Amino acid sequence: MSRREQAARSYIDKISTLDFIRRHELSQPREANGVNPSLAVWTPKGKFTFLVEQKGSYLDRSSLNAFISQAKHLTRVHQKPLLLFARYLPEPSAELLISAGINFVDQVGNMHLALGDSYVRTVIGRKEKSANRESAAATPAMIQLLFTFAIYSDAGSWTVRQLADASGVSKSSVAKIKQQMLEQGLLRAFRGIVQIANVDKMEDELLRGYGSILRPKLLIGRFRAAQSDPEKLVKNISEVAHNLSVGWSLTGTAAAYELQHFYQGLDIPVFISPFSEQFSRTLRIIPDVSGPLVLLRSVGTLAHWKEIGQKPLAHPWLIYAELMYSADPRAHEAAQEIKRELLSGQPSQNHS
Repeated sequence: MSRREQAARSYIDKISTLDFIRRHELSQPREANGVNPSLAVWTPKGKFTFLVEQKGSYLDRSSLNAFISQAKHLTRVHQKPLLLFARYLPEPSAELLISAGINFVDQVGNMHLALGDSYVRTVIGRKEKSANRESAAATPAMIQLLFTFAIYSDAGSWTVRQLADASGVSKSSVAKIKQQMLEQGLLRAFRGIVQIANVDKMEDELLRGYGSILRPKLLIGRFRAAQSDPEKLVKNISEVAHNLSVGWSLTGTAAAYELQHFYQGLDIPVFISPFSEQFSRTLRIIPDVSGPLVLLRSVGTLAHWKEIGQKPLAHPWLIYAELMYSADPRAHEAAQEIKRELLSGQPSQNHS
């Protein structure tokens, strides 16, 4: 039995203690083809079947949003509810999952199990012992380097200088961080080339790292502009950036709209480098915690992907991460579309 299967059994053991569960059966897919395992449970009122998703890492705001969006998609496709096996779910996360109609159980015994209208059992608020928390080893520089490997398929053969230029990480730190990522299993060495070890784990780490670690470092602030029309504001940004030799690119909902014309959110997140008082004065923007303009410091060359309609866009991985950081469910839908259209099979972009 694999370590993952052993972990799954520990969650199932917690479910089996419920008085209405008579027996259970976990079915693993025969091949690693992306198909979720399924769990069947029998009760006095019949059999109930769930798709199972197991998360070994902690779920922060971004990764939880991504999971909820994906869970809804899987439920629609397979016509089965999803059951999450999670490491630990604090009360706010548990409540968000319950409101989304998602079943879960974690390692400390928090759970929500709804078997149609027949049985419901909810236990939340149990605390995890602090000694069990994983060390906060990830740093902004590590997340920047991980984005580099996610975006560029040939990054494993790059020199230290190339990795530093792309990621925005200092040359003196690149080799050390790269070795840490190998030791943590985020990267693997294969035939002399370093590459992403596990795409699913990479996505979890990108989302969690972006929302909790990298974005707070990059955030310059929120602003309100004299120009309130989003399209005209973006045009003004382009003109001011050109005149002041400032690099910029759209991300989040603003970039997603240029790619999809599906949903135009209220926020306009923009990567910019460098930011100065002269830029804010010329653009006529003022700090405002509820302002729609969100300015973020650029990350190496990662924030510059391509132009659409003379508007530079960040790479889809960064757009996806910013969308999943949003509290807006429609932004999460836009993120899933970007993932399906542009990020399937990533990393795939070659460095030029």
